[in-house]
Amino acid sequence: MMKRTVLLFFIFISTICSSQSDTLYLQSDKKLPCKILEIDDLEIKYRSLSNTDGPLYIIGKSKVIKYTLSNGFTEFMPKVETPIKTEQPLQQPPKQISNIRQVIKFSLLSPVFSHVSLGYEYAIKKSINLEVIAGYSNSHINSDEIKLFRTGYNEGSSYHGMFIKPGIKFVFDDEYFEKFPKYKYTIQGNYIKLDFAVSYINAKNMKATYSIYTPSAAVVTQTNITNLKTIAYGGFINFGHQAVLKDVLTFDYYVGFGFTGKSETYSNTDFFTSPYSQGVYTENKNSYTSNYHGFLRIPTLGLSFTSGFNIGYILPQKGKKS
Repeated sequence: MMKRTVLLFFIFISTICSSQSDTLYLQSDKKLPCKILEIDDLEIKYRSLSNTDGPLYIIGKSKVIKYTLSNGFTEFMPKVETPIKTEQPLQQPPKQISNIRQVIKFSLLSPVFSHVSLGYEYAIKKSINLEVIAGYSNSHINSDEIKLFRTGYNEGSSYHGMFIKPGIKFVFDDEYFEKFPKYKYTIQGNYIKLDFAVSYINAKNMKATYSIYTPSAAVVTQTNITNLKTIAYGGFINFGHQAVLKDVLTFDYYVGFGFTGKSETYSNTDFFTSPYSQGVYTENKNSYTSNYHGFLRIPTLGLSFTSGFNIGYILPQKGKKS
């Protein structure tokens, strides 16, 4: 009888305690009897039933399914869905951006210099490209070119020739590579180009006129005529920029300088000699040809300059993206 009385007493005390406690139902399927002190938008603050004057505990609402107060009030916590983070590029690059490897180019300024030229550029690897420019020159392309540039070819003379300029391009476009490390234009950006140029010209009917006062005060005029074959060659460093438009066209402009040498052969060995000069040259051989079409050359120094403005067509290329 005594044992039964003690058991009933403990059941009574437990019922009283549980009726005065709050309960947290956690996401981990656990029940946590406690004394809830404060509930805000994100957290629930509570103390342990065994030590209501003890430390204050804080739990996030995202970890609680519901809570029940000692007065019987129950509230369910809304489910919080954590968004799945996906890495998105800053900008979607064009689909064929990494396949731009080959370009055919045409010079927009070449007719001014009495020639036509064609270029080909191929991306060997990232930031290193091979470029070859070749051209055909003819005085009939622009008859005013002789007047525009000091060439030594005068009216009535004509010429034709060819030139070639192979070179290596070093392209710089770090800003684009940082944004899209998996994609790249292999031809777009600022660049430095090192090239070697060779130009051949065959000129006909070049004239040199001499007017000399004789001891008798008479003026004697003599015209010498010759043909000329000349080759100039040398190296250049170029600075330029190339842009890509909708993966179809390129726009390329550059300026450069270098040094060149030359050789000349005249069909008339007396072209620079007046019969009244006793075999002494009266004209400077080095002062003639300056326009070698692939470049302009200062005849007496060898210092040479080049420039260009080209439009290119991108050749479609199949295969894996680089």
